[in-house]
This record gives sequence, structure tokens and C-alpha cells, in this order.
Amino acid sequence: MWLLLHNPKFRLMWLVILLDEVAVISYFTVSGWLALTLTDSPFWVGATAGMGGLALASASLFAGVIVDRMDKRKLIIAGLIVQMGFSFTIAFLIFSEYIALWHVLVIAFLRGLAASVKITATHTLILDLVGRSNLLAANAATIAAFTIMGIIMPPVVGFVVERADIGWTYIVMGCAGFTAASLMATLRGVEPRKRTERTSPLQDLSAGLSYVVTTPIVRSLIILGLIGEVFGWGHETMLPVMARDVLEVGPTGLGYLYSAGSVGALIASLILSTRSDITNMARLMIAGYIGLGVFLILFAWSPWFLVSLVLLGMAHFMGAYSFTILETRLQTSVPDDMRGRVLSVQSFGFGLSNVTGFQTGATAAWLGAPVAIAIGASVVAANGLRLLRDVSARFRDQQEIDQAQE
Repeated sequence: MWLLLHNPKFRLMWLVILLDEVAVISYFTVSGWLALTLTDSPFWVGATAGMGGLALASASLFAGVIVDRMDKRKLIIAGLIVQMGFSFTIAFLIFSEYIALWHVLVIAFLRGLAASVKITATHTLILDLVGRSNLLAANAATIAAFTIMGIIMPPVVGFVVERADIGWTYIVMGCAGFTAASLMATLRGVEPRKRTERTSPLQDLSAGLSYVVTTPIVRSLIILGLIGEVFGWGHETMLPVMARDVLEVGPTGLGYLYSAGSVGALIASLILSTRSDITNMARLMIAGYIGLGVFLILFAWSPWFLVSLVLLGMAHFMGAYSFTILETRLQTSVPDDMRGRVLSVQSFGFGLSNVTGFQTGATAAWLGAPVAIAIGASVVAANGLRLLRDVSARFRDQQEIDQAQE
């Protein structure tokens, strides 16, 4: 976390991320609950997340091309403003009592489109601000911003929903987005990279995908991340159903579930923020990946609320530890002019984790939310065990090449 003290540009960026996470965490906490309230169906809870994920997945690859061509700072501001507008729109519909399921689904899709550019631009700009040698600490600090708000906001949002009106949470989202965009506008001294190539957007997209497919270390990390996002982190779409129908704790309890996961992720980020590199951490990355799957399986079958809080916290600790190392290694393995396009493939995975909400919601409606979560978690754990030796070998080979080049 020392970067926050010594790098004023990163400190400003971190505050923007912190404010943005107020809106993001609040949205993911209440959007599923809103769909569940309107329909009383686990399927539509998953479908709400699925619509946002569908937009994020379908637009992310093109977002990478845009990020590599344009000013990242302006793209982030635009994404924040667009999402702010959607938050105020939903609030108006709720307070005017015109809110309907199709409003929730359409705005979820449009938010996903805006997020595809904002997420990729944010990740690539961080490396520009801190440099490769400080990237692990910067990524850990970024995860810390997410988890700090993940601890604070869900219980607050749950309390507001239970005691007041869900519309007020969307007002908070809009205000947080406006403040983040205003703060981002003050960031100066980050010049966009000047392009010397004269290529079309489709040529850029093709070159980025070709690089991912033909570069072994990048390909392995992308596949590992995609499977983790789709089958592991997709469990979050079912937390409203787990809170109401399995653990019977209501919206306040749902907030505590989200917070428990964030506590685990925060601890992982604080540990990693003390590291300056990721040398010899491949096996730890895979161990965390496997742990995510194992603890999610245990969480799925726990009928006790307090035990579920601990298990979810452990799952998120393992997942955050693994994915922070993975993301850092991915960013430092690609040239600067390819970074946006490669990271957009990772954003594609973020989208897929929510697209599976359609499948997870259908499975939960048929067999129950615990079964839906356990199936995905089993895939993650099994894949981690299968790839443990192979990915570790790839990391060692790449590190030997890096050391030889130095």
C-alpha cells in the first residue's frame, strides 16, 4: 500500500476506483434482489446478471481495440458518466412505481457495454501510472479498494433496502459515479500512447487475438482465468437466492455474505501488497485457484449462516490471491501496444462469469442454488488440479527466458 503514499497519480486513480466500487458493489448487491422481488424467480436473478455479462463479453474484445487507440482517462470518465445516468434512471422508475423486469434487464445490458470499456481502460492505465516493477503492489491495492467497499457497502445497502426503499441505493450509485468522474477529470500528466501504425480496427483485433492464441504463457493464463470466472466467480449471481431461500437471512444477511467475501479478498490483497514481484508464485496461484473451488463447494452445502460467512470469506481469499497474481503476470507478459487487446480478453471472461447467470439461474430453479454453485465450483477445483504441474512448468520456462534477457 506504500504506492498510495509515494505515487500521487496512482493515489488519485485509487480514489476513483474506490468511489466507482461504491456504485459497482451496490449495483451487484441490489440488482439481483430487485429482480427476485419483481419475479420471485431464481432464473430472473441469474438472467439479470446474464444480461450484463452478455454485453460485457460481446463488447470487450472491441473495447480492447478502442483502449489501445484512444485516451484511457477520457474513456474511464465516459464509462462512469454513462453508468451514473443508468443508476438515476432506475431510481426514477422505482420511485415513480413504473419499474418492470424489462427495465432491469435492458439497463443491465447497457451497463455491461459501458463497463467493457471502463474496466479495460482502468486496468491498462494502472500499468502506465506505476510501471511494471510496481504492478503487483498496484493490483493488490486495487483489489483492496474493491474489497474495502465490498465490506462496507453490502450491509449498508441491505439495511437501506430492508428499512427504507431500494430506490435510494440507486441514488447513491449515481452520486458515487458523478464524484468518481469529476475526480478522474483532474488526473493530468498521463499522455496517451501515440500510434505509428496505420491499421484498421479489425486488423488490430485480429492481431490481438492471434497474439493470445500463439503465445503459450498468455494463452494458458487466459484459459485459466476464463474457467475461473465462468465457473467460480459466477456463484455471486446466486447469493440473493442463497440468502433468502437457503440461509433465510433476508437482504441484510445478503449484505453480510458479500462483506464476508470481501474481507477474505482484502486480507489476500494486503498480503500481496507487500510483494514486489511474482517470482516462484505459480504454485501458490494454482493452490488459490483450487481453494476457491473447494471452499465454494463447502459453502454451497452449508445450512448455517455463520459457517457460510467463514467459508465464503475463505473462498474469496483464495480466489483473490490467485487472480491478483494471474492478472499481474498477464499484464507484465505482453507488450504495451497489445495490452488493451489482451486484457480485453480477460474482460471477456468477466462477462462470461455473468452470462452463466442464465444457466446458473435455470439450474437453481430446477435443482436449487446449492447444486448450481457446487457444479461450477467442482469444475474450478478439478481444472486447477489438472493444470497445476503444467502451468507451473510454463511459468518457470518464461521466468528463465526473462532472466536470460535481463
